[in-house]
Amino acid sequence: MKKSLSFLLVFMALAANAIAQNTYKGLPVINAKATAADYKIDKEWVRGSWNVSPQIAVDVMQVPVPNNKVKFSFYTDSDSISFNVKPGKSHKFYVLLNGKDYALTEIKGYGFEEQKFNRTNNIPAYTLTYEQNQNNNFLNTLREQYNLDEIVKGAANDTEKALRMVNWVHKQWEHNGMNQPSNPDALTILAEVKEGKQFRCVEYGIVTAASLNAIGLPARRLNLKTKDVETTQYGAGHVLLEVYLPDLKKWVMLDGQFDVMPVLNNVPLNAVEFQQAIANNYNKLEIRSLSGTSKAQYVNWIYPYLYYFDVRFDNREGVAFERQTVDGKHSLMLIPVGAKQPAIFQITNPINYCKYTNSIVDFYQAPVIENKQTTALK
Repeated sequence: MKKSLSFLLVFMALAANAIAQNTYKGLPVINAKATAADYKIDKEWVRGSWNVSPQIAVDVMQVPVPNNKVKFSFYTDSDSISFNVKPGKSHKFYVLLNGKDYALTEIKGYGFEEQKFNRTNNIPAYTLTYEQNQNNNFLNTLREQYNLDEIVKGAANDTEKALRMVNWVHKQWEHNGMNQPSNPDALTILAEVKEGKQFRCVEYGIVTAASLNAIGLPARRLNLKTKDVETTQYGAGHVLLEVYLPDLKKWVMLDGQFDVMPVLNNVPLNAVEFQQAIANNYNKLEIRSLSGTSKAQYVNWIYPYLYYFDVRFDNREGVAFERQTVDGKHSLMLIPVGAKQPAIFQITNPINYCKYTNSIVDFYQAPVIENKQTTALK
């Protein structure tokens, strides 16, 4: 009897010690030797994109939850933890790095909400100008110097041309959010890339749009802004582009930083269609990428930016001309019905360059393409 009691006490002590080693301040603990970590949302892996950061008070990961619940798994080089994530719910745990530093990690689930826009207007209220690519020395130089025709040679359709071009630009440099070129045009950017410089999302948008314009596909840089653009200090904007594909007669979103084209039911999507597909058809949504960009990782990152959208009124290419404006404003911003018209970017920067609309036809009117497209702009 005494032996049995002694064994029970020893077993309970060992069990208590094991529990103590696997919790810290009442939360689960997993171990890690390296800072890089992977995670999986349902069956889709996102590898090496998370850094274990003990110096951050609470390191928060926002996880998209398209169908009310997803299984989330977090993997270090030596341990893992899994749980079901629901919209509006969070799970906290610690990552113990090298046996000494605790990193408090919080996984927050969020659902998707479709933004509403005015679809009843039939006549555009504004004129948007696009590159005609006729005797444009700037584009001719870009096309010849970087052999852009060879990139799209043999492409089956305009979609394939766009995918090849955005992939080519994506591979020209590694993203660096702190650098700016000496001049914001494609030729300057690519020349400075040859010198070893790396640039921001803005420059991916500029170069991809110019390259597509150079091969005859009308393109425009597209600026995205988050709902809290006025009150957040950093990271309230992202820049990508849209290209008009004549064979589909529609605008399509491309992201050069990530090498991405969103597609639903085999149809490429513009930025607003992409936002709505995330909210309503996540399971069928496809991210096409010749670099293999993860759907879960990209949607998780881009979704908050798909709230405000703005483009220039004048989308011609070159460096030595004055762009057209409307009432002194150079851009048109598309805002959801009922949303505030943002006047400040990241607390301190005035947004004093935009006209505002919530009309889809204003924003997605077809461009005039001589000899190819005859839609008139009003």
